[in-house]
Amino acid sequence: MMWLNILFLTVFSCTATPLLGWDPPPHIILKGVLKTAIQKSTLKHPDGTEEHHEEKSTILVPEEPITFSRSITIGSKPPLVQKETAEFVHLFMCEEFSSLLGKEVELHGHFVEPSTRFYFISDIQFDVDAAIDIKQQKEHPAPTVFYEPRLTELKGTLYQKTYPGPPEYYSIEQGDIPESPLFLKLTEPVNVLLAEPEEEPFNQPEIGVREIQIVFSKDDPPEALWSKGVSVKGSLFSAHTGHHRRRVLMMADSWESIDLKTTQ
Repeated sequence: MMWLNILFLTVFSCTATPLLGWDPPPHIILKGVLKTAIQKSTLKHPDGTEEHHEEKSTILVPEEPITFSRSITIGSKPPLVQKETAEFVHLFMCEEFSSLLGKEVELHGHFVEPSTRFYFISDIQFDVDAAIDIKQQKEHPAPTVFYEPRLTELKGTLYQKTYPGPPEYYSIEQGDIPESPLFLKLTEPVNVLLAEPEEEPFNQPEIGVREIQIVFSKDDPPEALWSKGVSVKGSLFSAHTGHHRRRVLMMADSWESIDLKTTQ
């Protein structure tokens, strides 16, 4: 039998959301619990030896089922529709939200189109733009701060982490230059808005910001104070290069040591 005029179209359905296509990816809000999934596999060799592999990933267990559908049209026949309900969704998620594991969250983002036309539900991933702690937001709504040119004061603890930098931003072992930026883990999440209207905004509004990358215009605080707490003042701006590892950055003009135990 010959199939003519074959058209393959992938669509998905989310609760309270109509059928949507991949292009452009629609902005979607999902609610559920963040968890860590462990995928185990075993490779058996002809000589009888085995290789065991274990891969961890972050998933969302949704509070309401998410149904994905796939339709295939063959010639003039009615579309063939396949539907499956996902018990969990794989996530692309920034390290900024790692402290939310095990909590009930509200995720803002979009589904990523699989790289192949024929795929399993496990191949579909959700790209997280922002993650909100639902309980925390109800009890203590996130305050609003503003981008440059306004000055902002934020409190938190500092830590440093090393990433592969130029030229490929992929692997230090393969020759990329290591970069070790400083991050401020905020005592409470904030929403960041434009300080004044712009025709083509360089800075982008963000919600639920839990960490910022920070650059001190003068000397960094002594490392002995990082975990105790600091209050920093400076101007905020949006990430825009490969060197930027968080959504929001601060050029800090001043800092002072604080005791977070007595200020909370």
